[in-house]
Amino acid sequence: MSSKILCPVDFSPCSRQAFRTAIRIATARDAELVLLHAWQIPSISSAGEIAIPAGTVQELHDDAVRSLADALAEAKALGATRVTTQFATAAAWELVVDTVRADPAVELVVVGTHGRTGVTRFLLGSVAEKIVRLAPCSVLAVHEADTTPVFRRVLCPTDFSEGARTAVELAGRHVARDGEITLLHVLELPLLREGDASGAELAEVLDERVTGMLADWAGGLRATAAVPVVTRSRLGSAATQILAELEERPAFDLVVVGSHGRTGLARVLLGSVAEKIVRHAPCPVLVARSRR
Repeated sequence: MSSKILCPVDFSPCSRQAFRTAIRIATARDAELVLLHAWQIPSISSAGEIAIPAGTVQELHDDAVRSLADALAEAKALGATRVTTQFATAAAWELVVDTVRADPAVELVVVGTHGRTGVTRFLLGSVAEKIVRLAPCSVLAVHEADTTPVFRRVLCPTDFSEGARTAVELAGRHVARDGEITLLHVLELPLLREGDASGAELAEVLDERVTGMLADWAGGLRATAAVPVVTRSRLGSAATQILAELEERPAFDLVVVGSHGRTGLARVLLGSVAEKIVRHAPCPVLVARSRR
């Protein structure tokens, strides 16, 4: 089955950056690129106070159709050899999630986010947040400031779970041929009473075990990805330490993190670690989720 990359487009600046990233990934992996636009009648027209003339609504609709056609032409001009479009009147996040659920060939959604960087808390737009949480496949969140054309320095936090294994596999698939992957494990110790000598002993034992597991995972990744793989470990809270790693080493241009979400009728909830990374990371974040 041929794989597909789905990219929601709303023609905003951050959507445009996601669009460029999706083209690059689809071209590199010889995947079909699907550009999807969800059109809705402007909410103000249904507020009961201001009515938008039917002719104006039709003009807005036709303009969106033309913009999607222009995006298709641009994608082809930028090298996408297999690209299609979908246009529907629906809520954006719902259309994306339903489309992915209905088509098992979609392996990745590339979505733009509206974020604030620096001191201000990074907030996902509501549409992107719902897609990240609910899509049954991996989702790459890209914001407007992300201008890296390829992913050369990839950070992949791992807790050695199945979700983390999926993330490691995807890190190997998305890293550039001249790139490097860093496997990071954050060691979270149980709470101990102050002065308890067993704390240091426990940390030493666990650190030795983690070092061995990281070496094993790195060896397997080197064999499949054929790029340098370095390992690091930190002590403390997982989300805090992962974000600290990104701050201390700003050269990272992609984070690949596993998701421990629930599927089916239950709302898919990202683990608190993954959610914090997506919200605060200064670079694109790929939330890895296996469809198997």
